[in-house]
Amino acid sequence: MRRTTGRIVLAVVFAGLALNGFVEVISAVLGRSHEPAALVALQALVALVGAAAAWGTWAGTRWAPAAALLYGLMAAVLVVSLTPILGLPPEASRGLWVGAAACVLFGVWAAWYLRRSLRRTAV
Repeated sequence: MRRTTGRIVLAVVFAGLALNGFVEVISAVLGRSHEPAALVALQALVALVGAAAAWGTWAGTRWAPAAALLYGLMAAVLVVSLTPILGLPPEASRGLWVGAAACVLFGVWAAWYLRRSLRRTAV
C-alpha cells in the first residue's frame, strides 16, 4: 500500500503528540515534575493511543481511523479533567472546553481523512 503525503504528515503529527505525552510521563516518574498521579495516568493513556494512531496511520491499518478518533476523545478527556485534577478556578474551564472541542474535531477530521485515504490507496 502506498503512503500518501497526507498520511505521512499525520503519522508524524501523531508520533510527535505521543512523544510529548511520553516525555511528560517519564518526567513525572523520574521526579522532575510534581504532577498529580491522575494526570500522569491520563497522559500515559493519551500517549499510548497517540502511538497506536501513529503506527496505524503509518502502516495503513484498517483500524487507524478508529485510533485517530479515540486519540481525539482521550485528549479531550484529559483537557477537561485538568480543572478538577489541578483545582483550577471555574473561569478557567471555559477555555479548556474550547481546547477539548478542538481535540475532538482534530480526531474526527483525522479519522475521516484516514478512512478516505485508506479507501483510495487500497484500490
